[in-house]
Amino acid sequence: MAADRHLFLTATTIAHYVEQIVEKQLAPIGLPTHLLALATHIRDHQPTSPSAISTASGVPMTTLRDKIERLVTRGLARRIRNPADARSYLVELTTKGEILLRAADPALLEAYFALARQLDRPLEEYQRTLDTLAAALRDVLATLEARAAAFDVDASTQ
Repeated sequence: MAADRHLFLTATTIAHYVEQIVEKQLAPIGLPTHLLALATHIRDHQPTSPSAISTASGVPMTTLRDKIERLVTRGLARRIRNPADARSYLVELTTKGEILLRAADPALLEAYFALARQLDRPLEEYQRTLDTLAAALRDVLATLEARAAAFDVDASTQ
């Protein structure tokens, strides 16, 4: 198979379009686009650990810590003690965070309906395909990271 980077290029382009659409829809609400997915993951699984969010979202822990701090600073989320592990914490949304996400729902739904009108197949079919692609990409990343870690170990022993 010849090297074809079209999928990665298209996925990156799609990500840019989605970001612009979400930004346009959320601007009147005051919820920053870069925090929407994180706030949604927290809402859907709260209280939840940063590592669980990282696994679900694909966001590296270092980036995630910064984003959690932004949510906490804005009063949209709070850290609470993790009863299962005193060395870590869980995250949950504050009332303000819940209200902002509820306000975002109709704005994003409007964008979903606009998108659905442009598609030749039901939106759910695209969602299933994207879920499959996301899972495959997550597996590829894990394999590449494991290979890189093994290479680092091999290089350090020589």
